Amino acid sequence: MFGIICADSLIFAIPLIIILVYFLSSRRKQFSLIALKIILAAGLAYLLNYLIGLVLPRQRPYLTHRNIYELIGFLASPTDLSFPSDHTAIAFVMAFSVLLRWRKFAIILLIIAALVGLSRIFAGVHWPSDVLVGIVVAGISVFVINTIFKRLWRL
Repeated sequence: MFGIICADSLIFAIPLIIILVYFLSSRRKQFSLIALKIILAAGLAYLLNYLIGLVLPRQRPYLTHRNIYELIGFLASPTDLSFPSDHTAIAFVMAFSVLLRWRKFAIILLIIAALVGLSRIFAGVHWPSDVLVGIVVAGISVFVINTIFKRLWRL
């Protein structure tokens, strides 16, 4: 049951933690910039995941191995395609975006993001490669958005 809750709801803990730290922090200007980068990188990650999914469609594990998951009793319900993991990509976008500015705080977010990815595998809604590609897409998205911001500030 813990794995199912983590697979569905743990992703919401990351922005809540970021908002909480924002209100407790004296670095509010940094957080505004981080929030903007998160929104842009999340949009890019979602777009990249969508395009990759069109090129490489894959069924979810619980649909492919239905008898195994019925035996265990998981309540997996997504019916869209599995590859790559949107939940994992968005969780890691948030963690990587914070990592660029505040490393100590980002370690907590990286652990939570990893739990999101692992729980998605455990719940049978993603294959391990779905989660790994989601992490790569997140890294690429954060890198692209960060590079654009650096170039804009130089102008």
